Amino acid sequence: MQKTNIEQLLRLIPKNQTIESDIPDLVFHCADRPEKIIGYVLEPSICIVLQGEREVYLGTDCVKFDNTNLMFCPVDAPLNIHIKQASLDNPVVVLSMKLNLLMIRDVLAKIPPKKHIDEGYFGIKWQLDDSIMPSFDRLIELLNYPNDIEFLSPLIQQEIYYRLLSGKQGDKLRQLVTNGSHIHRIAQAVDWLKAHLDEPLVIADLASRCGMSVSGFHQHFKKITQLSPLQYQKNLRLMEARRLIKINDAQISYIALQVGYESPSQFSREYKRLFGISPNNDLD
Repeated sequence: MQKTNIEQLLRLIPKNQTIESDIPDLVFHCADRPEKIIGYVLEPSICIVLQGEREVYLGTDCVKFDNTNLMFCPVDAPLNIHIKQASLDNPVVVLSMKLNLLMIRDVLAKIPPKKHIDEGYFGIKWQLDDSIMPSFDRLIELLNYPNDIEFLSPLIQQEIYYRLLSGKQGDKLRQLVTNGSHIHRIAQAVDWLKAHLDEPLVIADLASRCGMSVSGFHQHFKKITQLSPLQYQKNLRLMEARRLIKINDAQISYIALQVGYESPSQFSREYKRLFGISPNNDLD
């Protein structure tokens, strides 16, 4: 990443918050002090730490990222983020590009098909291919030319997807838009869980909905999300509850019911276990 582009972002991005840029699907976060972000749901994205380091906690795993790798998040990921070292002189700068499945399919249709797609799963941490960074540089530079964004940003983003699909781990991105692949099926399961957050989870029914055996569903769900289906649903419920608590004045018991908890006491226990604070004390 060109130093001038990082300096430009530091001038544009409000510190210690996540912001949507004027470029569709492009999100930035800049931290000028150490911080912990607890209970954050990351949409399907690729993320690059342009400057500094950060730790991502997904399930029980802690993965460290810097400017030599990228994070591949194929499905909504409930996670915690820890930035240990950041200052006014050396802030941490992170770029995220939400995955545009329609655009990925369009790019995939224009490149030679592969006879075999590797269904092995390499995890969320990928080695960053140097060939992709000039594309991101040009995408960021568009922030200086707002009149060009509508026309040029889709072209540059298509180039980024082409680079990713052509790279060593491109099969992982192919899987996401390939009907019947493991990642595609688990993505369908995640979409169902999000749409039916307040409903009981019957693993056998959800596995059947995705065309998988119960054991295969468990195995691939855990590989891709680092969580069991039940733990994933619980985290999604609690994170949605926290969002609702922050934005409205509804009773805690009502919010608990909205996200599928029939027992307010169980909700409070699990909320405090995840966030380190009770829901009644987390109103501000």
